[in-house]
Amino acid sequence: MPAILAALAALLLATLVLAPRAEAHAVVNEITPADRQRLDTGPEAVTIRFSEPVQLLRPEDLTVVDATGNPAVSGAGEVLANDASVAEVPVEPRLPPGTYTVRWRVVSADGHIIPGATVFAVGDVPLTAPYLGGPGGGTGPTETSAWAVTARWVELVGIGGLLALLLFRVLVWRDAWTPAPSMPIRERDAALSWGRDAWWIGFGVLALVALLGEAAVLVVKTAGSMGTSVWAALGDPEGVVRVLADTRFGDLLQVRTLSLFVLFALGVWRFLAEYRTDAAPAPAEADGGLRPMLIMLVPALVALGSLSAQGHASTTAMPAVQVPADALHAALASAWVGGLAILVVFLLRLPRVAGGGGRRAGGLALARFSWLAVIAVALLVASGIVRAIGQMSSPADLWETPYGWTILVKVGLLAVATVLGLDSRRIVAALRRRGGTPNTATLARVRRNAWAEVGITLVVVAFSALLVGQVPPIS
Repeated sequence: MPAILAALAALLLATLVLAPRAEAHAVVNEITPADRQRLDTGPEAVTIRFSEPVQLLRPEDLTVVDATGNPAVSGAGEVLANDASVAEVPVEPRLPPGTYTVRWRVVSADGHIIPGATVFAVGDVPLTAPYLGGPGGGTGPTETSAWAVTARWVELVGIGGLLALLLFRVLVWRDAWTPAPSMPIRERDAALSWGRDAWWIGFGVLALVALLGEAAVLVVKTAGSMGTSVWAALGDPEGVVRVLADTRFGDLLQVRTLSLFVLFALGVWRFLAEYRTDAAPAPAEADGGLRPMLIMLVPALVALGSLSAQGHASTTAMPAVQVPADALHAALASAWVGGLAILVVFLLRLPRVAGGGGRRAGGLALARFSWLAVIAVALLVASGIVRAIGQMSSPADLWETPYGWTILVKVGLLAVATVLGLDSRRIVAALRRRGGTPNTATLARVRRNAWAEVGITLVVVAFSALLVGQVPPIS
């Protein structure tokens, strides 16, 4: 198992280091003057037409400079009020002969940063390379950089983990006790009490991870938007506020953060209700109250759904189909990956807490999760196919584009995890036929499979975070 985890860690590192550097999802359809065009006199303005609506965060995000970096504009760049896919900046009249660089950094409809630069010449002079220094000339982290992928990975683990916790308690742990396992009262109470404590510890840890993920995504996005380093963005509260307040990405991040705070507030309410006081805690139950758990699922689903609303799916030809399909895909992946991790912890600890009764409770949870995982994986594949159809023009895109290769790697890793899951399901089916309690050796084998599945699927989450930053064939 350590060798498997080491290999997975190496694969994740390679993903971050060797990721293809796709810049964004809107592209320049037309720019006037054209790149490397020669003019007898300077243009009145520079106009850029993009493939989708864009935003400018600062005046210097669309500018024209001469060969030494001095501005050559007579006003601020802006996106046209009647066509948000067109950005324009007025140019100084009577430009002297020379090479001029047009630089832009815009925010696309799906929240990604699009930097670029072209040159044009006025008069009969040699064309030089674009001038990229000075204010607004920085690059910042790209959407497929290690910073961006890592931040999104933490975000996905936090939000997806919280959703998985809620689904596990409602769909697995609750039903594993219906009918209640036949075990001594002391073992039963120990298993239920430990399960409740472990669930709330996980909730607190993942709540912190989710908040850190949102903060990291915001800072990295600010660095990319402002063309600075991540460390510089940490010391730029004005830039952070601008990204948060003036972009569609910021609007959806606010929705996501508010949903998480509502979830945390509901969590505090339920925690106090379940534990009451140290002197008189409430009796431990498997479900923690079905209705409260279902209520807590709502903000968790809204938080996860907001990720789909800001990503690739929102800019497809059929967003009304693709956004729900993407949200379903993310929810199913969270339920499967997070449920596996939770199940591993429960299978590891319950026998130590409640002896034979713990093995019995773990076996019931394993059986319940096993058939739910089959449904989740089937729907995961179906929703993934819908998403692929929305983002690719032909099957050849799978092996001819970086986006397609990332999907193929995801599918390959998921296939390995599925094989391990089917082996565990075969063991569960054999146990159910015999009607027995799994012994220590059986649980150890299932745990090994589950650990490997968790490791593989966490790498899949990393590739999912990378996929968000890549350019789909249809964008």
